Amino acid sequence: VEARIAVVQPAVTGRELNSQLATHGLAFPVGHCATVPLSGFLLSGGLGWNFNRWGPACFSVEAANVVTADSRLVTANSEQHADLFWAIRGGGPGFFGVVTQYRLRLHSAPCAITTSTYFYPFERIEELGAWAARVARQLPRDVELTIFCAPAPPDLIARCSSSNGFVAMLSATAFVDTAGEAAAALAPLESCPVFNECLHKEVNRLTPMEALLDMSGRAWPERQRYLADTLWSDSSPARQLAILRDCFLQAPSKQSLAACVFSTGTESAAAPLPDAAFSMTARTLVLFYAIWQQPEDDGANIAWHRKTIAALDQFALGHYVGESDILADPARAERSFAPANWKRLQSLRGIYDPDGFFSGV
Repeated sequence: VEARIAVVQPAVTGRELNSQLATHGLAFPVGHCATVPLSGFLLSGGLGWNFNRWGPACFSVEAANVVTADSRLVTANSEQHADLFWAIRGGGPGFFGVVTQYRLRLHSAPCAITTSTYFYPFERIEELGAWAARVARQLPRDVELTIFCAPAPPDLIARCSSSNGFVAMLSATAFVDTAGEAAAALAPLESCPVFNECLHKEVNRLTPMEALLDMSGRAWPERQRYLADTLWSDSSPARQLAILRDCFLQAPSKQSLAACVFSTGTESAAAPLPDAAFSMTARTLVLFYAIWQQPEDDGANIAWHRKTIAALDQFALGHYVGESDILADPARAERSFAPANWKRLQSLRGIYDPDGFFSGV
């Protein structure tokens, strides 16, 4: 506890890690989906809770034990096997080794994590996006700001029938230590130009990490069928959300979900990243999920998802390799990295796995 270090095996989930840390007043930027195991999450960069302030989770990895293609067990950190350590921090699902243990640097748990959520008519999501792009610059980096194309909650379904059962949901979470800090940080959300059309709101609700994981668990339920893709963009969020709105009006499943996550603060988007494989970022990240239940609905949902992604790709600077459809489009893997970082990854693959023992991307 005093060292603020956790030693974690790869199959431990974000919820399991958080439950251990919470009793000691510590935290880690675990994935938004509580059931995601840490290993693939960290290897892909790890865009977890409070990533604007804490950074992608891979930058909190201090060391890892790795089985290499030639069957050696090595420890990789900044001093030993530093090039392998570089690849571990964001190299993605094509990583050329098996991580058996992580050593993670922890953070102090904020004492008053607070969330405000607003539900707006789906047809207003374009205006909401234009305003949020401006207000994101006024918010502290401790605030995570997201606009969702989301299934309407039960008490709003009747009012969302004209929008195929979907609603525009604005959510902001402040990772701060006092109620006063939270109220001040989230106050700009009341300046929304369509505020008088808000269908429902929950303002300044205390949401410790466990509560956040419960909330996201409802958005990404287990044992469903999923197809995911992403794009980093510096283009207009309003235009991207307008395309998503029009596509969601034709969604074959009422469970599907999209999120436009904003970089908050004046300096965070331009801040240089640490030297690691993870190297793609922008002002917004759009995450788009087709979610459905039955195998017989695969065709309709996959076709809808890929049609929507094709319409959004015009805005893409790159992708997040951890949640992109690199099987359908292998080029998305390369576009998840800065060109020099992708080149270095392939060079390291030739050194550590010259015979292609591990599946690459």
